[in-house]
Formats: sequence, C-alpha cells, structure tokens
Amino acid sequence: MAARPTPRNWPLYAAIAVAAACVLGYAGHGRLVAVPGLDDLERRSIDLRFRARGPHPVRDRGIVIVGLDDKTRAEAPQVFQTRRGWATLITALGKQHPRAIALDLFYSSPEIILPGELAAKVRAAAAAAAADPAPTPALVQARGVLDQVVEELRGDEVLAAAVAEAKVVYLGAAFHMIEKASDRPTSPPRFPAGLEKGEVGEAVGGAPTAPAAYRVSATIPLIARGAAGAGAVNNYRDPDGVARRMPLVVELGGHYVSSLGLSLAALATDQSTRFFAPDGAVSLGPRTIATERGAVRLNYLGTPFPRVSAADVLAGRIAPDELEHKILLVGFTYAAYDKVPTPYDPLADGVELHATLLHNLLYDGVLRDTSPLFDACCVIVLALCGVMLQLHVVRRRAWLPIVGALVVLVIWGLLVQLAFMRRGVVIGLVAPGFTLIAITTVAAAVAAATEGREKARLRSAFSRYVSRSLVERIVADPAAARLGGARRDLTVLFSDIRGFSRLAESLPPERLASFMNQYLTPMTELVLDRDGTLDKYIGDAVMAVWNAPVDVPDHAARACGTALDMLEALRPLNVTWRAEGLPAVAIGIGINTGPMSVGNMGSEARLDYTVLGDAVNLGARLESLTKEYGVDILVGEATRAAAGSGFVFRELDRVRVVGKDRAVRIYQLVGKAGQNTLEPDDLVRWERMLNAYRARDFVTAEAELRALGARHPSDGPTRVFLERVRDLASVPPREGWDGVYEQRSK
Repeated sequence: MAARPTPRNWPLYAAIAVAAACVLGYAGHGRLVAVPGLDDLERRSIDLRFRARGPHPVRDRGIVIVGLDDKTRAEAPQVFQTRRGWATLITALGKQHPRAIALDLFYSSPEIILPGELAAKVRAAAAAAAADPAPTPALVQARGVLDQVVEELRGDEVLAAAVAEAKVVYLGAAFHMIEKASDRPTSPPRFPAGLEKGEVGEAVGGAPTAPAAYRVSATIPLIARGAAGAGAVNNYRDPDGVARRMPLVVELGGHYVSSLGLSLAALATDQSTRFFAPDGAVSLGPRTIATERGAVRLNYLGTPFPRVSAADVLAGRIAPDELEHKILLVGFTYAAYDKVPTPYDPLADGVELHATLLHNLLYDGVLRDTSPLFDACCVIVLALCGVMLQLHVVRRRAWLPIVGALVVLVIWGLLVQLAFMRRGVVIGLVAPGFTLIAITTVAAAVAAATEGREKARLRSAFSRYVSRSLVERIVADPAAARLGGARRDLTVLFSDIRGFSRLAESLPPERLASFMNQYLTPMTELVLDRDGTLDKYIGDAVMAVWNAPVDVPDHAARACGTALDMLEALRPLNVTWRAEGLPAVAIGIGINTGPMSVGNMGSEARLDYTVLGDAVNLGARLESLTKEYGVDILVGEATRAAAGSGFVFRELDRVRVVGKDRAVRIYQLVGKAGQNTLEPDDLVRWERMLNAYRARDFVTAEAELRALGARHPSDGPTRVFLERVRDLASVPPREGWDGVYEQRSK
C-alpha cells in the first residue's frame, strides 16, 4: 500500500501539479485556448528589452529620410496640394544624384483639379480658341488663360515625366490584408500595372505562407510606368497599437510583392530576391531570412536616421553632393500625421519603419523569434527548476526555494537579454518566468499552511530568548541548537552609558525601566538594521556581534557605521530627557575585530548564543578606555584595518589593557570620510605629536598639543596627553620606557 503523503511533502506535490498545469496550458495556448494577457505581457517584455539594451548606432549614413515636415508645409505647400508640386520635389531630389528615391506613399487616383466634365469643356474651349484663325484681342487673352488651366490639368503627366526622368524612384503600395473570412474576394483581385516592378525575383512553389491581401492601393499606371521599382508600405500593429513587425512579402492574387525596404535592400546590395512559399523564408542574394508568415520583427535602433527637410531640398539649401549615392526615403514627418508607436517612441514617423527595415536587412539585424518547440522547452526547463527547488522544503529550509527562484529568474532574464542584445534572438520570457513564479508561489502557500504552522509555534517560543536571525536558523535547522561553538572572524561592539549608576540611584524603578526602554529600543534597532546580532544586554550595556550567525563580509564597517548612528540617535533622546528634567547622558563604545568562538553555550537546561575569546575581552576593555581618553568610540587595530576607507580614524595610543601582557594599538573612530570634526592638518599634527611623545621629545609633543588645543579646546585626547606629557617632562620616565599606557582598571 502506497505511503500517504506527509505535510512536509505537500509543497513538492503542489509544485509538480502546478508545473504540469503550466506546461499543458502553454502547449495549448493559441491552439486550444488563449491564456489571457500572456501575449500582451510578452510584447511588453520585448519593449523593455529594447530599453534595457539602449540605442544602437546607425551603421549606414547612406539611408536618409527626406521629411515632409512643418517647415515644408510653411515654405512649399504646393508639395502637399498638387502633383506638379510633387514633380518639383522629385526633380530637385533627382538633381542630387541619389541611388534611390523611395516614396512612403502612392498616387492611387488621378489628380482632380476640376470636375471631369468641366475639365473636358476647358480643354475643348482651349482647342477651339487655338484653332481660330483671326482671334480678337480678348480671345488671345482668353486663350492664354485657357492654356494655363489646361497645363495645370496635366499634373499627373508632369509627375510621371519627373518620375521617369529621375530613373530611381521607388513607389509605395498599401495592401488591404485578409483578416477574416468575409475579406476574401469572390473573384481574383486586380493586380495594377506598374506594381510588377515590386515583385520578388522568383517565388518557389508551395502553399502560400505570405500574408494575403484582397486588394491594393497603388500608384496609377501613368505614373508607375516610369518608376524604377515599388514595394509594400504595410506595417503590423499589435493590439496595443505598437508596430513591432513588418511583412517582407505580400501576396495578391498569386503575385508576391516585396516590401519597400526589401526592394531597396536588393538595390543596395545588387542582389536578387526569392520567396520560399512553403516555409515563408526570403532570400536576399546568398542570405536567407526566416519570417513568420512572410513578416519579420523589427530591430529598432533607438537612434534617429539622418534626415533633411524637403523644404531645404526645394530651396537649394542642401550641398550638391550631400545626398549623392544615398537612398532617400520620402515620407510625412509633420506633427500629428502618420505617427506610429514603437518600443522607443510613442510618436515615431511612419517612414522610420521603412528605414529601420532597410537597415536591418543590410546588416543582418532583423530580430529572430525562436521556434514554438524551443519556447515550450524553456517552459519545461523552468518548471523543472521550480520543482527541484521545492526539494529544499522537504530537506532543509523553506525560504531557499523562494531565493532560488529569484536567482533563476534573474539568470533567465539575463540570458534572454543577452540573446536579444548579442544575437538578435527573441526568446519567450513571460511564460517560463510565470511558470516558475506560479510554482514557487503555490508551493510557498502550501508550506505556509502546513509546516508554516509548526514553524510559527517555534518562532513564538524561541523569539523571547534569542535574536531573530538565530530563531530562523533554529526553525530551518533544529540541529543548530546544540552546545559548542565555531571559530570565526567577527566584530564585536560594546556600548555603555557613562555615569549610569548615579542616574539609576536618582530614579524610581518604574521611571528607570521606562528610561532604559527609551534608550535600548533605538540602539537595538540600529544593530539589527545593519545586519548585526544582539548578543545581550548587560544592565545598561549593549553587546552586539557581526558576521554570526549570518555571514556579513563587511562586518567591521557595519559595526563602525552602527556606532556612529548610535551617537546620532542619542542626541534627540537627550533633548527629550532634558525636557523631562533628566540629565543628558553620554555613551562609550568599544569595537574590536578578530577570531572568536561563537555558538550556543551554556548548560543543557539553558543555552545562550554568544561569543567568547580574547578579541571579545579586548572589545570590552576598549569601551572602558573611552572614559580615560575622553572619546566616544575606540576600535582595535584589526577593526581599523578591516573597516575600509569610508571612515576616519586617529591612532591614540599603545595600551596594555587589564589582563593582557601584550600592548595593542587603539584608534579613535572620528567619523565617516568627509564628515568629521578633525581636518587632515589636525590629524597630521596629532601624528607628529605621537611620534615626538614616543621618542621622549615631550617639549615638541606639548607644543603640538597646545596648537591642537587652540583649535579644538574640547578634544579629550588632547587634554589627556597634554597632562601626561607635562608629568613626563617634569618627572622623566625610566630607562627603557616604551610609551605604552597601562590601563588602570576595567
């Protein structure tokens, strides 16, 4: 008979169930049922990848956008109004000898300046007036006006002549795509004359996989006949309105027409194009470009392409060779017209999409999607990671799966971003990430509902006696609560209220208890905020340790920062106590770093997590020495070396503390770097004094101390050493004196 699942196994079983559900759900996404919001989140994650990657430089300065901007509207409005105006612009661009003039637009109908019937009458009247053998002066005048009107009616012919004369004009065409069954034409759609110049060079047979259109808006044959080429100007908008894809090939009635960007890329590389209908791939010379049903994902640069104003071209403000041999993309860039949201810009000009596609094709920069099978494998891999992480719930610590899941998510995100940045590969991020998050969340909830209850009971029992970090360690691994210790390098801090005995005698017990709570609460919080462990309270003294039981690499620096914070926290407390009629208090703090024995120590009946060792005793002695030197904080030599450059220290003395035969150097923690009361010159003067003192040159030492005392009259070490050197000057020390100070008491 199978064993019944225990509560400790339930998180694992829940993880397996969620993993299976996520894998099956993703396998059916888009086939059987759509997971709400999944595709939208994936699209947004791709936009974030663009922003995280940052702008890429434009590698080809030969792609130039000719903007029909607000400046053109103001200076050359005829470009927007008549075909003759367009002809003027194309002629001006042709004089620059560009490699191509690509129009992100089309002329799908003849120009209508006058109604058709009226235009016919004007032409007939002009012909009749021209045929009159003996015109009157009035008729001559009317003939001139009629000729001008007839000439204006020839806008399409003038534009057609300009296009043919330029020889490098590429025209756009907008295809109306089949999106639903009702869009499919009942009869073969008409393929306009002139559009065949945009067909791919060869279409390899098979079932059509290119996006299909049911009709097209293209330039009229009169103008299109003189063009050098053509191409589709379509772009795809996702449901959020952002353009992320463009078709490379569009199918209309069995004809495969390349996009404008692909036509220009074939021109720029002097390569032919082919479309492989079975798999939708497109070749550009020897290079094959994979597509998704004929479309590719744009790799936006985030950097503007070179551009000029059409107004400057018409006015001759462009240098003669500035646009020579370049591919000119002409499009509307004035405000609030033909704007397209992109991952970088919510109001990008539509013509920039064609420039981006051309740049991508020329430099193999088109983004590539991974296959559905690969994406499914990614979901499975992260699902397995989530399940494997839950094994730690059974074996050791409940928080490890959450931390592990975060690490895996970060690594996964970095790998996805690296693939995007380095290889231009778009890997699915949301579905695998959501799978791991769902597994971890459900398993954690199950763990909280089962083992969490028992752990909560343990926390409630132990938190009254030991620190929070030790509680979590005991809850996660009960075997840790055993006698014995481990040798580790730690930093210990002792703080003590000066004159506390006198203060305690002056207060009733109730007020003294309130006073201690007011003092110990913020001091304890400061220790815990900097990842310290509160070892114990010794009356008014606080004993704290860093780097146990949790590793804290910068433990010396954290202890020093805590000590300075304690002094800052004492100031508002003193203000409150003075307002209540109590005296202000001062504290002394001793800090030392070194090897210590740490662990649960005591008896079988009661354990205490604490530290022992010679380095601990020195920390306690340093706290006592603060009173003798008139300073707030003293640290040992090892602490000074390990704290780093973020603090300023002053070497005070060599001291032989009580209970030790070997002298140690002691240092005053002056403050944080750049935030201390002693200037660099003061520290240099103090060092000179100390050297003179140890060399028995008490006259020089006294002179340096007097100079320091003039600048800092309240400096405790200066007063202490000034009294000491005077005594030594009057009664010189014995032969062999080493300058070591003997601590008087604990």
